[in-house]
Amino acid sequence: MLLRQVSSNISVLAVVRGFEELGHAVNGRAPDIAVLDVRSLDPALIQVVRRLRETRPTLKIMLVVDAIDASGAREVMRLGVSGLFSSDADLHGLARALQVISAGDVVISSTASGPLFSEPAGPIPSLTAHELRILRLLAKGLRNEEIARQLAISTSTLKRNLRPILSKLHATDRASALFAATKAGLL
Repeated sequence: MLLRQVSSNISVLAVVRGFEELGHAVNGRAPDIAVLDVRSLDPALIQVVRRLRETRPTLKIMLVVDAIDASGAREVMRLGVSGLFSSDADLHGLARALQVISAGDVVISSTASGPLFSEPAGPIPSLTAHELRILRLLAKGLRNEEIARQLAISTSTLKRNLRPILSKLHATDRASALFAATKAGLL
């Protein structure tokens, strides 16, 4: 409710008190973003995120969490969460993050990024110079049309170029690709 006071562009479709209510809240509605304000990244939450990904693959998910642990943070990012914030985040920052997420980008607060990147990255994937350039443009938050224009290629060619990047990074979407690339030190 506080987010509505910060920005008039935000419409709240439902406020739920538990994971069970969440499914009912999004059924029959088409929210752009689900904002989940939870205590921790526990297995129950991870299961809910996994179910949302399976049933509503285009739904963007933003998590606001009291306690962020490294393994839970990595798991929800692998599942394609679009935003991860500590519950002490500034409301204006959260409202801005919703706008960024709505545009198709991923936002991780500095407080949340610590646990994500605290462990070694593991082997670095081998990407070509062209793939790295695409990845860096993705990281800037550019949309496919903007990236294609900068590279002087068609959007369909760009989409074909994205497939091997996702494959090499073992990612399913842009969010998980950017997470894997950052973790591997490519960005």
